[in-house]
Amino acid sequence: MYKIERAFPKELEYAEKLVCLMDDQFKIPWVNFRFGIDPVIGLVPWAGDIISFVISILIISAFVRNGVPFSVILRMIANIVLDLVVGGIPVLGSVWDFFFKANRKNLKLAREYFEVAQ
Repeated sequence: MYKIERAFPKELEYAEKLVCLMDDQFKIPWVNFRFGIDPVIGLVPWAGDIISFVISILIISAFVRNGVPFSVILRMIANIVLDLVVGGIPVLGSVWDFFFKANRKNLKLAREYFEVAQ
């Protein structure tokens, strides 16, 4: 049997671009470290973390609309809530945001679901 390639829905391509912007748009040369605007936004105490959280909710809502099951969505919500809570801690939260890429983790969960669902 042939494996049928099922492309991600168009809306997930938008979510993927948003994840890239939030978590790994920029690269630090020589060390191959990537980061996005999430940790930069997070430098604004609490308001920045809330803005990032809302953007993360928008990404998750795209996954919900495209049929990602509730059990996977709960794991995604846990990722962004953890990011919000730890990100709100002064100094530690700013460092945390550079390394804990909740949106990238959530995109990986969605990709794994769609690969299995094929």
